[in-house]
Amino acid sequence: MSTIPRAVVGAAARQARITLIRKYTSANGITTVIMSLLVLVVMWFLRDLEFGAAQVGAGGYIFCGFLAFGVIAAAVLGVAGELQAEREDGTLLRAKAVPHGMTGHLVAKLVAAPVDALIPVLPAMVGAAVLLPELRETGPGRWLLLGLVFLLGVAAMLPWGAVLGSVFRTMMGLAWAMISMYAVAALSGVFYPVAGWPAPLQWLAQLSPLYWIGVAVRSVLLPESAAAAEVGGEFRLVLALGVLLAWAVVGVLVAPVLLRRMARRQSGSAVQAARERVLAKGY
Repeated sequence: MSTIPRAVVGAAARQARITLIRKYTSANGITTVIMSLLVLVVMWFLRDLEFGAAQVGAGGYIFCGFLAFGVIAAAVLGVAGELQAEREDGTLLRAKAVPHGMTGHLVAKLVAAPVDALIPVLPAMVGAAVLLPELRETGPGRWLLLGLVFLLGVAAMLPWGAVLGSVFRTMMGLAWAMISMYAVAALSGVFYPVAGWPAPLQWLAQLSPLYWIGVAVRSVLLPESAAAAEVGGEFRLVLALGVLLAWAVVGVLVAPVLLRRMARRQSGSAVQAARERVLAKGY
């Protein structure tokens, strides 16, 4: 098995650092962090509202949903959108022309994705630890476990973001895929438990890795009483971690195949055709 040269790893780390600095010193990056602060305002106003039989403040559920969807947005939607844009502007073609260029480019994304997912939610994490009573008793061990869940969630979803970015050839097709992802997230128990749904819908929700990300985050941060609102009346954290690990393994096996196929199809004529299509149709 071939190894990645040290110079490629170093270049990938520099590329990841530059990408993150550019993003979070731009208007879009700053807006993303501000949105995290707005979530704190919502949690503050809903801190005394309890969620059903769980007898847990609604603010805790909002925070857990925000944290879980932050993983999905960065690892799936963000990576897929970047790959699609880089395919059309010639970035991937230039990387392909450099020795180990595609490998270094993908390693840079692997390095940047966890940090990109973490930065927007950090203000909310600090604020939630102060504002929400149900989270104040969460000790250092629980926060470390949350870090493990966060990283495993990114690892589980990152390959599938690469799959989406390689499968869809136009930004419009990818946009429809992203809209579908929002719908799946809403129906998969990312933001709230699905125990009150009909049994068939509960089974469908549990087929999605998004459901298990939501369960894992809630099981780490919310008190034991919150398990009453979950399917089966328990969190099933070990099962959630196992499912996410399985999705990560399958994704690691599938994503490189599709990415290599996408790289082989990259050419100057393909980039030119994409530019002409954007000029003619606007997308």
